[in-house]
Amino acid sequence: MLQRRLLTLFLVILVTAHTKFLSNGHPLDRIPFAIRAGAVSTSENADSCYEALAEFVMEKFPDASMEKLVDTLERMGAAQKTFKGLDGAAHEAYQRTHSSESIDTSVSGRAQRSAARVAATAEGLLACELVEMVEFPEFVSDDTLQERKVLLNYTISNSPLSLGKSKLSVVVLYEPEYRGGAGLDHGTIVSLTEDMRRGRPRGRILVIIADSLSDDLVGVMSILSQKPKRVKLSSGLVADEIASVQPTLYKAAGDLLEEIEPQLRKYSNTTAVHFIGRSLAGGVASLAATMLDGTLPLPKRKKQKGKGTKAKVESAVVKESEEESDSATDEKMENSTTPEIIPLSGLARARSSAITLGAPPCLSSNVLAAYCTSFLYGDDVVVRTTSDSVNRLCDRVKRNLKSGFVGRNIGWMSDTLTLTVSSLQPMPMEVKVEEANLSIAGRAYLVRPRRLGGLCSIHEVGNLNKGGREALRANLLWQLHDVLLSKSMWKHHSLESYIHGLDRVQLRGTTDEVKEEDMY
Repeated sequence: MLQRRLLTLFLVILVTAHTKFLSNGHPLDRIPFAIRAGAVSTSENADSCYEALAEFVMEKFPDASMEKLVDTLERMGAAQKTFKGLDGAAHEAYQRTHSSESIDTSVSGRAQRSAARVAATAEGLLACELVEMVEFPEFVSDDTLQERKVLLNYTISNSPLSLGKSKLSVVVLYEPEYRGGAGLDHGTIVSLTEDMRRGRPRGRILVIIADSLSDDLVGVMSILSQKPKRVKLSSGLVADEIASVQPTLYKAAGDLLEEIEPQLRKYSNTTAVHFIGRSLAGGVASLAATMLDGTLPLPKRKKQKGKGTKAKVESAVVKESEEESDSATDEKMENSTTPEIIPLSGLARARSSAITLGAPPCLSSNVLAAYCTSFLYGDDVVVRTTSDSVNRLCDRVKRNLKSGFVGRNIGWMSDTLTLTVSSLQPMPMEVKVEEANLSIAGRAYLVRPRRLGGLCSIHEVGNLNKGGREALRANLLWQLHDVLLSKSMWKHHSLESYIHGLDRVQLRGTTDEVKEEDMY
């Protein structure tokens, strides 16, 4: 306890001192060791993200003008920029003082973690290619569809799938020669072993999802600010365990599964089913994979006679039977039995997986969903947005708006202090608390752009990596649980940024790679 208090006091002093230094306008190159942030945004419309965010919060502050809200958000962003500076300085210091030849692969678990990051990065780049195919079909190359069969193709214009007031586009592909892993083993180093590659093809269904709001910050924030919906888990260690989900994404995921159910039932029970999506569509992908695995139930529907899942499938079975045996007698038809129908929730148990880019928190942390892999990039605002983080942002804006002239000029200090202390608060681990808080689904990797060498570092974060130094950095330096205000917060959400970041990830054990986990 004493150590925690001393650490808190030290960080508060360091952070506030650094923020004051920046606010006084001193050039960073005048000090012996410059505290600098990550990559510098060069977007010509960098300020437009603050204007869009101000437009979103304006309904909560009707008496404030747009200009005043933008100015307030920009001043608040200066406080959070401090944490980026500290993280960038520590990373650069370690890079300059440690050689890539000093990697100790004998450390327990290091080789396994490094292999997992290599495999995840490769899968992330494939996800970028497939998402780009759906979002920008005019750029599709022949190699992307090589040995893949198109089962379904819904564009935004003809899609029956809605996401709130917007639409989802979906492409379903089938790879008959796929020999890799499924479920937890999908995309891992194990799935690339020679023994598995020599085995019989199991096949893979790829479900690639895109949404029409991926370029609309106000529309995205409006959906993510909704309060979580509580559902009873289909399976769990605790009887009648409850989980929380993002309501709009949850409904869209259920609609998606019902729409592609014929394609899912068409292939064998060994076929891998892999969901891919970016932004809000990434949240839909994660929830769909979780429901198809059987962990989450499907959203409850209003009962419509003859239109349920079981009724549709039974009708299809009977129709097929009639077509194949037109000469069957009435007696044989009466004695025939309908085959047992596996529920849609759990249809691909241990075969379902997902990989997402810039997906928002959509599932409570008591649901591990380790078959989902999520990538976060830099300052991406979407991956940090929940109803709770939006409420905390509005509280900060309210305090800053109420402050007078003196308060506005020293508001950076109180805002930095608030962020530091709240970030260092111990995260409660009670089941009821975990049930209520939304988090990034499954295994999450944060890719951070770095100034030194133009490379990116990669860190495992999220609810599968609780405690330790990574958790401290995630809570304090990376502000993963608060809306991070920066000029890059919307730019870093773009598909181009994710492609750029994953292509420059510095992987341990490869050329010019250094170990970083001992930085703090």
